Amino acid sequence: MKITKFTGVPALKRQLDRHPVYGAVRNIDDLRTFMEHHVYSVWDFMSLLKYLQRDMAPTAVPWMPTGDAAVTSAQRFINEIVVGEETDDGLPDAKGNPTFISHFDLYIGAMEEVGADTAPVKAFLKSVQRNGIEKALKIAKIPEPARQFMQTTFGFIGTEKTHIVAAAFALGREQVIPGMFRALLADMNISKRKAPLFYYYLERHIHLDDELHGPLSLKLLSHLCKGSDTRLRAASKAGCQAIEARIAFWSGVNAALPSTVKAKARSKK
Repeated sequence: MKITKFTGVPALKRQLDRHPVYGAVRNIDDLRTFMEHHVYSVWDFMSLLKYLQRDMAPTAVPWMPTGDAAVTSAQRFINEIVVGEETDDGLPDAKGNPTFISHFDLYIGAMEEVGADTAPVKAFLKSVQRNGIEKALKIAKIPEPARQFMQTTFGFIGTEKTHIVAAAFALGREQVIPGMFRALLADMNISKRKAPLFYYYLERHIHLDDELHGPLSLKLLSHLCKGSDTRLRAASKAGCQAIEARIAFWSGVNAALPSTVKAKARSKK
């Protein structure tokens, strides 16, 4: 199944690929602000993924076979994606030994490398543990664009419909991330020397999502829709909503960047 099967998604993807935020990151202060917003979408990505794994490849003792080749294939797809996202290859350690790291922890390291503030997102995660996600989203001190974006994400999860969550994941994340990150690498005014871990994060995602996770996520979604026109329409709608939420998120991030704020102030003089 190709992305063109999902009505409205390709046009929104093109709009997302051209978002002005990618070229608005002009200096380290902008990058810090960008990352202090973006880190929340790095985190909530995993909740979409783990919902799908819990539903499609649950852990249970005693284990039982599915007896269904299509279901087993879908389990393989989701487990492969989890391995890459939750325990990916990190940069070699000081002795050249391989390391493994989640993409969220990699992103936190990239934030620390450039001096971005990780305290708010860490406090938010503690609030989630203490209070649950619904309350944490209301009380935690997080950027408003990130709050609204996560509310959309957990709205998909709250439907408890696996094909809807898979659509948000495949169409709103895996299919659009490579284009977004390529645009960011091409347009932002930050060199690899200034932010090596951030570059590694972006380049790693482009490689994995283009060559592995993107195709696997579409196979997974195709399996869940099972040729049903009703499910296909619902998946298309969810995919569009997910991309629209990302566009709104990027617009909020763009407005918060120091360079954007300064330019707006100058224009009013």
